[in-house]
Amino acid sequence: DGAFGIRIENTCLVIKADTKYDYTGGAGYLRFEAVTMVPIQKKLVQAGLLTVEERQWLDQYHASVWEKVSPLLEEGSHGYEWLKRETSPL
Repeated sequence: DGAFGIRIENTCLVIKADTKYDYTGGAGYLRFEAVTMVPIQKKLVQAGLLTVEERQWLDQYHASVWEKVSPLLEEGSHGYEWLKRETSPL
């Protein structure tokens, strides 16, 4: 225990990125969009080892999960409360 890291996988789409500037000669840029909408279990994350940017990414991902999944759940239900807890900011 405590000797190895964890592997977190997420299914993503590669989509065209809308950017203010294009220095590619018209080829454009691409970005990832998460398809899997499941919270990353925070108790497995050592928040002190994350950079500010990594923390922001995780909090933004969780906010997106909450925004997309919570309307599908009955407010106050066990699943709703679980999702609310698991997608709260670090």
